[in-house]
Amino acid sequence: MNDDAKYFFFLSGFVGFVFFFSFSLFLYHDPLRSLLYGSIGSLFFSLSWRMLLMSALKKVQFSKENEPNKVSKPEVVPAPQPVDRKNREAIKSAMKANIEASSQKKPQPELSQSLNQ
Repeated sequence: MNDDAKYFFFLSGFVGFVFFFSFSLFLYHDPLRSLLYGSIGSLFFSLSWRMLLMSALKKVQFSKENEPNKVSKPEVVPAPQPVDRKNREAIKSAMKANIEASSQKKPQPELSQSLNQ
């Protein structure tokens, strides 16, 4: 939901307040009790209209996702970049150094032996 939805909730809360306040004022003739019922009505209307708006937005989103004529664009795959001679030599020397380092690896002492010392 975007920020414009807050005006929808303010409007629904105001309608709820006015409706419950005026109805309870008509029934009980007590402004304090009417104020209490009006605030409860404001919360009730704003929450119920929020649920209505959320269900409507979900239905619109669901219908847009399931459109039969929806055409998706293929993803663009970048073309491979040419590797110049310097980079190629650097890559080969790095690979060679890694292979040599991994073949000359000394056995590591176990963790329990190093903690005991």
